[in-house]
Amino acid sequence: MKKLILVSGPAAIGKSTWSKAYMVSHPDEKVEIIAADEVRKEMYGSYHSFPPNGNMMIIYEKMIEIASDYAKNNESVTVIFDTTMLYDERRLFFRRHLSMFDDYSLVCLKLHDYSLCLKRNKMRPEEKWVPENIIIDMAKHYADPSDETKAHFDHFYEIYVD
Repeated sequence: MKKLILVSGPAAIGKSTWSKAYMVSHPDEKVEIIAADEVRKEMYGSYHSFPPNGNMMIIYEKMIEIASDYAKNNESVTVIFDTTMLYDERRLFFRRHLSMFDDYSLVCLKLHDYSLCLKRNKMRPEEKWVPENIIIDMAKHYADPSDETKAHFDHFYEIYVD
């Protein structure tokens, strides 16, 4: 089976931690994690470098290309997308462009108090720190998925990570 798991939440909420924990807790699955931060670093040389004009679509298209290759070259694989996807438009963008999977999950990581993201951010390696104003803005703009969006997934999980 080919599974796609989209892990959504603001910066420093724990998407990478959750993704790695999933990998460890599912040793019988071939798990590949595609993190927007890592793709951006590979393409532009730094976690703080962005595509021209901040056009993240370049990163998203590369992520889709990588995931498509995993699906094409593996009979059974779980691909985890580790990127913010703060609203339905982005979640559905990835879902529409990755139709080669058999099973789709949307995992929304949440906190009761998003100021914890600011503390977690400082626990990362300094090269991965996100400016605090960006984290605050992401937390303000996070939107729960609509029922219509949830209907595009086989599984929906809302997980509080505090």
